[in-house]
Amino acid sequence: MPGAYSADLRERVLLACEHGKLSRARIAKVFRVAESTVYRWLQTWRTEARREARPHAGGPAPRLDAATLGKLETIVAEANDLSLAEYAARLSERTGVAASGPTVCRALRKLRLPRKKDPARARAGSRGHRCRPRRLAGRPGRARPAATDLPG
Repeated sequence: MPGAYSADLRERVLLACEHGKLSRARIAKVFRVAESTVYRWLQTWRTEARREARPHAGGPAPRLDAATLGKLETIVAEANDLSLAEYAARLSERTGVAASGPTVCRALRKLRLPRKKDPARARAGSRGHRCRPRRLAGRPGRARPAATDLPG
């Protein structure tokens, strides 16, 4: 998605419209913006007397505040091998804040805590199937035939 237009471009487009020598379609072509953009900017200027873009609203407030993040940090310190759902359940028990697994994952990332379970579990199992070298030339002990060895 392309970024927002600059305030300078918006001002120049509105000044060109005020001047009144060019059509809105021609102004849109000259400044390389869509005609609908020119119409919207003019409409905003007429109705709200505002030439600049509205500031960003900020979005919704975070579900987990600083105190809740501190509680999550203590939960992780007590038991660092829980799943995200288990972290969410314990957080809900202690603070009363319901959070989903993905919310807990983002909170752990914000706290710079690992999401992974205890590294000892990752080492379980045999290593043979993961580290076996691949054979490139067929069965061991047999040489590949060279081009001179082929009949014909």
